Amino acid sequence: MASSSIELDAFLRPLAMDTGLVLKLAKDLTSTFKTLSRESPDQFLTTPISEPILRHVAQSDSGRFLAIDIGGTNLRVGFVELLGKTPSDKQSNGVDGHRNAANGHAEQEKPTHDRLRLLLEHKEPIGNHLKNEKAEDLFKWIGSIIAGVVRKAVDELGLPSNADLPMGVTFSFPMYQSSLSQARLKDMGKGFAITSNLDLGEHLMKGYHSNWTPDIPRIKIAAISNDTIATLVSHIYQFPVESGQKTAMGLIVGTGCNATILMKLSSLPENKRPEHISVLPGQNPEDVRIAVNTEWSINGTAAPLRDLGLISSWDTDLDEAGERPGFQPLEYMTAGRYLGELARLAFLDFLTTVLRHDPTDLPGALHQRFGLTTTFISQFYPDSKKGPMLDQLRKEFNPTAQSDFNWAQDHANALHRIAKAIEVRAAGIIAAATLALLVCTEELPAWDSPPSAVTEEDNIPELVVGWTGGCIQHFQTYLQDCQTFLDAVLSLEYNGNPPARVVFSPCHDGGIKGAGILVPAALASETGCQLQGNPSGISCTSTANMSEERATGAQQGRDSSNNRKPRTWPTSTDASRSAHDQGEAANEEAPDLPVPRFPIEPVFEPELLESPMFHNMERHMNGRRPTKGHPRQHAPSRQSASDEEVFADETPEADVETPLLKKVAGSTSSCSSSNSSNATTTNEPTKDPDNPYTGGVTVPQFWSIFLVVACTFFIFCFDATILASSHPVITSYFGASHSASWLSTAFLLTSTTFQPLVVRYSDTVGRKWPYVVTMGIFAGATVWCALAGSMTSLIVARAVCGLGAGGAMSCGGVLAGDLVPIEIRGIYQSYLNIAFGTGGMLGAALGGVMADHLGWRWEFGVQVPLILVCMAVAAWLIPANAGLYDNKRESLVESMKVFDFTGSGLMTVSITFLIIGLNLGGNILPWSHPLILTSLTLFTLGFPLFLLAERRATRPIMPLELVSTVPNANIVLSNFLGAVLINALIFNVPLYFQGVLLKSATTSGLYLLVPTVVSSVTGTATGYLIYRTKRLKWPLMVGSAGFLTGTVFLTSLDRSCPEALFLLALVPASAGQGFSFPGTFMALLNLWEQRRQSVVTSTIVLWRSLGMVLGVAGSSLVVQNALLFYLRQYVDLPGGEEENRSVIELVREKVAAVKGLEGVAREQVIRSYEDALRLTFLCCAVLAVGNLLLVAPIRLPRLGKGERRG
Repeated sequence: MASSSIELDAFLRPLAMDTGLVLKLAKDLTSTFKTLSRESPDQFLTTPISEPILRHVAQSDSGRFLAIDIGGTNLRVGFVELLGKTPSDKQSNGVDGHRNAANGHAEQEKPTHDRLRLLLEHKEPIGNHLKNEKAEDLFKWIGSIIAGVVRKAVDELGLPSNADLPMGVTFSFPMYQSSLSQARLKDMGKGFAITSNLDLGEHLMKGYHSNWTPDIPRIKIAAISNDTIATLVSHIYQFPVESGQKTAMGLIVGTGCNATILMKLSSLPENKRPEHISVLPGQNPEDVRIAVNTEWSINGTAAPLRDLGLISSWDTDLDEAGERPGFQPLEYMTAGRYLGELARLAFLDFLTTVLRHDPTDLPGALHQRFGLTTTFISQFYPDSKKGPMLDQLRKEFNPTAQSDFNWAQDHANALHRIAKAIEVRAAGIIAAATLALLVCTEELPAWDSPPSAVTEEDNIPELVVGWTGGCIQHFQTYLQDCQTFLDAVLSLEYNGNPPARVVFSPCHDGGIKGAGILVPAALASETGCQLQGNPSGISCTSTANMSEERATGAQQGRDSSNNRKPRTWPTSTDASRSAHDQGEAANEEAPDLPVPRFPIEPVFEPELLESPMFHNMERHMNGRRPTKGHPRQHAPSRQSASDEEVFADETPEADVETPLLKKVAGSTSSCSSSNSSNATTTNEPTKDPDNPYTGGVTVPQFWSIFLVVACTFFIFCFDATILASSHPVITSYFGASHSASWLSTAFLLTSTTFQPLVVRYSDTVGRKWPYVVTMGIFAGATVWCALAGSMTSLIVARAVCGLGAGGAMSCGGVLAGDLVPIEIRGIYQSYLNIAFGTGGMLGAALGGVMADHLGWRWEFGVQVPLILVCMAVAAWLIPANAGLYDNKRESLVESMKVFDFTGSGLMTVSITFLIIGLNLGGNILPWSHPLILTSLTLFTLGFPLFLLAERRATRPIMPLELVSTVPNANIVLSNFLGAVLINALIFNVPLYFQGVLLKSATTSGLYLLVPTVVSSVTGTATGYLIYRTKRLKWPLMVGSAGFLTGTVFLTSLDRSCPEALFLLALVPASAGQGFSFPGTFMALLNLWEQRRQSVVTSTIVLWRSLGMVLGVAGSSLVVQNALLFYLRQYVDLPGGEEENRSVIELVREKVAAVKGLEGVAREQVIRSYEDALRLTFLCCAVLAVGNLLLVAPIRLPRLGKGERRG
C-alpha cells in the first residue's frame, strides 16, 4: 500500500477546495441569492422584526420571560432571565482568538454569558407518534410540557397566577409572519404531520389551554421567530458590539444548516414585504432593515454548486438515497446529519475501487446507511484524546470472524484524509455562502468593485456572525477553516485591503434564549402607532416615544402608554391626518400583555440612534481599533468533546433513515440552570396502551372500519378480475368476442382516473362521505351490470362501476393509513394484501364457474349485498373528521378553488384516448384509420400537457417528484410494470386454457385457485417480514424475479406439457405480485412524511391501476393482432378464401367455437392461438426484465423502529 497516498490524493480531487474556488462560489451564490430573494416562495422568508425591535433587544435590561424552542428533535421550555448590563460586558463580548504560531490554530477564551441565564429548563424529545399524528395532538402535548414548567415557576419562583404570562416561541420550521406574535407554518420539514398555513400561535394557545388549571397563569404569545432569527437576536443581546463592529448575521450549522440576515425593504419585492414594521423616528421605511430567514440550504442553491463541479458522485449517491432527493443540496454537503454518511460512501468507495478490497470482507456496518456517524469522524484525527486512529477504527468497525480483512494504519490515515477533505469543503461552502449573503445585504461592497483606499489594519470594521451548532464547533477544525477561508477570500478579492473583516462569534442555545429575549422587545414595540401613508405602503410603528416610559417599571409603562398621543411622520398633509387617526385606533385596540411581576425595573433604557449595531457602517472607519474583547473568533485547536457534545446544541439525527421513523436521541430529563435538581414532572396526556390507533377511534371501532376497508379491497379486486375467465362466455352471449377487452378496460379506465380525484377531495372534506357515496355508486352500477341487455350497456355499466369502486378503494386505503401508525402498518398492509390478492384471484377463478353454473349475471348480483353492508357500517362508524388535518374541513367552494381540474381533465383525456387507440388499433380498425390516429395523437399531445399542469398545480393529482426522482420513480414504475404483467397474465392464461387446451370456463377458473393462495400467502408474509426486518428492497427484488420467472415459464409451455405444469403456470408471477405490491407500497410511503401519505397512496394506486388498464388493453392488442396474423398464415382450408375468412371471423368472435371445429381446421386455429399467446407472454418477459433492471440499482432506507405506542 506504498502508493495508496498518491492514489488517495487523486481520489480526493472531487472534494478539493481552495480560496479561489470559494471566491468563485461566493460570487455565483450572490447572484443566486439575489434571484431567490425576489422570486422564491420557499426561501428568503421575511419577518416583521426590524431595527427598532433589535435595538430594544440590545438594550433590554432585566426580567424573566417564558420561552420555548420547538426543534426537529427536541422541545425545550424554560424561563430566560435577562440580567442586564454586567461588568463582564466590559471584559469580553465574544471569543478573542489569536494565532498560535506553532500550529496555526487559535486558542479560545470561553465566551461569557453573564447577561442571561436559563431557569427551570426542561428538554423533552418529540416522539414520532406526536410528529405523525394530527397537529392538535402535538400541540396538546407541547402545552402539557409548558404547563408543567409554568407550574414549577409558580411554586419555586413566585410567579403570580392572576396575570397573563407573555411567551416567546422559536420553531425550526420555515414560516410566514404577518406580525411578531403571529406565524403560519410552511408545509415542509423534519417529518412533522403539519399542513401548510397552520397558525402556530393559535395552536400553542389551544394546547396550553387544554392543560391549564386555575393555579397557573394563562399565556399570551408575545413573539414568534425561526430558530436562526432567534440565534441572531440572542447574539445581539449577549454580546453588545463596540465601535467598529456590527452584528450582521445569525448562523446555525448543527444537524441542519441555515442563516438569517438583515435586508433593506427596498431590496425586497412588494409581495415579500411584511404588512407592519417598526421604524426609527424620521427614517424612510424603504431604508429599514428587517430580519430575513434565508432557508439557504434548499434546492435553489444547487446550480452554483453543480456549475463549479462541487457535487461529487458521493454527494449524488447521498442525495438519491435520501427521503427527498434534490431538496437540500447545500445542507447535504455541510450539515452534521449528513457528513458522516458522506464520509462512509467515499471511504467504502476508496476501499473497494482503489485498494480493491472485496466488499464482502469489509465490516457490515460500512454497508449500512449512516453506519459511519458524524460524531465518530468529528474526533478522528492524529493525537485525538479518543486514542490512536487505528484503535478507534478497529473498535468502531470490527471485521467479521469469517473475513481475513484487518484494519491497517493506512486505512485509518485514509479515513482521516477523507473526513478532513469533507470538512474543508464544507467550511469553504459555508464561508462562500456567508460572504454572498453579506454582499446581498450591502454589508460588503459588490464583487469586483473598484479598490478602496488603503486602510490601516487597526481601523478595519468587523461584521460579526453569531453562530450555534455542534457540527461547526466540534467537527474536525470546521470553525477555524471557515474563518480562514473568510479572511483569505476577502484578502484575495481586495488585494490585501478588505473593506471589513467577517468574524464568527459563538451563540450557543440561541433558539430558546432568543425566544425569551424577544418578549420584552415585542411588548415594547406595541406602544407605537400605525402609519398607513408611507412610501412603501407598509404599516409602520414609531419608537420615538418609548424612551418616555423606560424610567418606570414595565407594567407602569404599559399602563401609561394608553394615555399618550403617539408620534407620527407625515408623507403628506392628508396622509398625516389619516395615518394619525388610524394609528390612535390601532393603539387603542392593541392587546394588553402585562409583563409578569418578577421584579424587572427598568426593562428598557434610553437608546442612542448612532448605535454602531445598526448604523450604516462606513466601509473604512477612521476610529480606533476595537478593544481586545471584540467578537472575532478563530476556531480552537482541536478540543476534546464527548459523543453527546458533538451535537450539543441540536440532537443529532445521523441515524435517522426515514422522515416517518426518526430515532429519538437524548435524555428526557430536564436540564435546568436554576438550583432545582430534579426533572419537571409533566402532565403529558396519557393514551390507552392497548390502543395503538390514531384518529381517536376505539379498538372495536377501528377493527370494524378496517374490516370494511378490507372488504372494499376484496370486492374491488373480485369485480376487476371476475371477467378474466368468464369474458369468453359473456362476449359469446352477445356475439362480440372481439370486444372482450372493453369489459375490463372500461372498469379499470374509470377507476384509474377517478381514484386520485376522490382522495384529493377527501383531504378537504374528510374520508367518510366520499367513501360512502362512492360505495353507493359502486352498488348501483353493479346492479346495472347484472341487468344489462346489450354489450354496449354492459360496457357503460362497467365504466360507472369503475367510478365507484376506484373511489371507494383509494379512499379506504388512505383511511387505513390515517388510522394505523407507520411503525406497525406493515402488519395491517399484509391483511389488506390478503384481501387484495384473494379478491383478485377468486374473481378470476370463480368467474368461469359462476358463468357456467349460475349464469354470468349472478357474477355481479352476488356482490351487491356485501357492498351495501360495507356502505352502512362505514356511514355509522367512520369519524366525520377522519383524514382532516387540524379538524379543518374546507367548503365545496374553497376546495374547488385549489382542485386540480386541469390536471384531472388532461389525465382523463390522455389515458382514455390511449386506451381507445390501443384497443381498436389493428383489432377492430386498421392502424391507419382516422380514429386510431386521432386517439394516439391526442394522447401524445395531452400527456405532456398533463405533466406541465401537475408542475404548476397547487394540489397536484400526481406530484411530479414522485415520478421524476430516484428512487421514487423506480418504485412507482416497478409497481406499474408489476400491475401490467400480472393483469396481462391473468387475462390471457384463461384464454390459453380455453383456446389452446380446449378447457371449459369452469376449469380455466379453477386453474387459478393455486396462484390465488400463493399470492395471498406471499402478500401476507411480505407485510409481516417488512415489519420484522425493517428492510424494504428485498421484496422488490424477489417480486421482480418472480415476474421474470413466471413469464419465462409461460413462454416455454406447449400442449405436450403435463397438466400439472398448467396448474402451476401462474404461481411464480403470483408470488412476484405478493412480494412486489406491498413492497413498493411500503417503500414509497417510507420515503415520504405523514402529511403527504394520502397523495403518495393515491399516486401509487393510480399507477398500479393504470398498469392494470394497460396490462389488459396492451396484451389484448398483442393477442388480437398476433392471432389475426397467425390465423391468416396458418388457416388454409379446402373451401378456399371464403371458408378461411368464415372460420377466422367465427373463432375471433367466439373462443368456444374452437372446440366445435373438426380436423385440420381445429389444429390450425389452435396453433394460431398458441403462437399468438406465446408471443404475448414473450413480450411480458421483456417487461419483466425491465422491471428487474429498475429496482436492482436503487438503495432504500430501512424502516426505522420508531416509537411504538402502547
